[in-house]
Amino acid sequence: MIKLLFNNPLVKPLMPITFGFLGDIVNSIFGGPPPPPPAPDYTGAAQATAQGNLQAAQAAAAANRVNQVTPYGNLNYSQTGTDSYGNPTWTATTSLNDVGQQLLNNQNNASLGLGGAINSQLGQVNNVMGQGFNPQTAPITTNVGQANLNPLTGQANLQTNPNYASGMQGWDQANQILQARLQPQMAQDRESQNAALANQGIVQGTKAYDNAMRTFNQGQNDLLTNSQLAGQQIGNSLFNQGITGGQFANTANQQNYTNSQSQQQANNALAQQQFGNQLSNANLGNTAQQQQYNQALTNYNMPLNTLSALRTGAQVQNPTFQNVPQQATTSGADLLGATTAAGNYNLGTYNAQQAANSNLTGGLLGLGGSLGAGYLMSPAMSDIRTKENIEPIGIAPNGLTIYRFEYKDEFKDHELAGHGIHVGYMAQEVEQVYPYAVKTLDDGYKVVDYGVLHG
Repeated sequence: MIKLLFNNPLVKPLMPITFGFLGDIVNSIFGGPPPPPPAPDYTGAAQATAQGNLQAAQAAAAANRVNQVTPYGNLNYSQTGTDSYGNPTWTATTSLNDVGQQLLNNQNNASLGLGGAINSQLGQVNNVMGQGFNPQTAPITTNVGQANLNPLTGQANLQTNPNYASGMQGWDQANQILQARLQPQMAQDRESQNAALANQGIVQGTKAYDNAMRTFNQGQNDLLTNSQLAGQQIGNSLFNQGITGGQFANTANQQNYTNSQSQQQANNALAQQQFGNQLSNANLGNTAQQQQYNQALTNYNMPLNTLSALRTGAQVQNPTFQNVPQQATTSGADLLGATTAAGNYNLGTYNAQQAANSNLTGGLLGLGGSLGAGYLMSPAMSDIRTKENIEPIGIAPNGLTIYRFEYKDEFKDHELAGHGIHVGYMAQEVEQVYPYAVKTLDDGYKVVDYGVLHG
């Protein structure tokens, strides 16, 4: 049993009234709660949405089938049937004009003729390729850089007159001693010079080598000359007697040295000329060999180039069609979303109506001096003379009639009355059945003591 409570602080808890009985009273006043909305047909809405999307796609496909007409040919679309799902199937047909059709026929005939020529040339290609590439160039032998060069050493053969006086003999002895001491150093310097020239890439027989060695030999001669001068100083007293003879001998030797140097330079020039001739011959040989190689390569590639030329021919100019603007694929009406939104709206409306009905019921039952959400209060102004708009709405379990009413304006501010709609008994009727529950106020109006009535 659900108890309904009053909010008046004068209420004394008495006999409870069942919600079922009071609910009938409330429903008779304001009407019953709304029925719950039916569940939306989501499956049907989804199927309808899918069908709408399919129809939109079919419409877009049909809109994109744009026939085109050009000076060279036409492109036509036609619906030729439906697929297994019932969707339309289309066929695109390209047709050439008279000139384009003649060109196509000529090309087909030419292609057939070229096919036979290609097969014939293919055999030639297989034959040449099977033998491999053989340039057949004759070897060219050259002898570059091997001229017979005899570079100048700079070592003049200085001989003194054996008939010189003993002073010259002393000078020679002094020179022999000094030169014997210089020979190891000179030999070592010569080896170092040759090694340095080799490291620089200057080989024997070149002009650079000859120039370098000439300078080096002059330095060697300077050493020899210095040794001779030193020997002269050592045996100056001995050389005085034969100085004239030594000078003549030195003059003769210098002349011999100069003649030898001139001859060597002539030999070097001749060797350089021979080297240049050999280099020219080698270049001519290389050029001839390269030409021979290129000719062999041309002969080797000729069958393949012929085959490639046969396979390449003029093509028919096919019609060029424009890229027409494509119709965007749109979706059909979102029936599923609309159905879901409508269901949510109906459910929200229902919940709002239920909440409003509950609020009205609570507010009605909470009015002072009436039946409400709790126990009946005690006492309450129940005199029929203080009320208006009186309407019976039900029978209480104690057999008394329950009325819906409003207090008259002059009684609305009374402490035992109030504003708005109220429900309750009439004091005159209660007095006939339960007289002990009715009291008369000083002003002559009657009240019902609900506490005594339901005690």
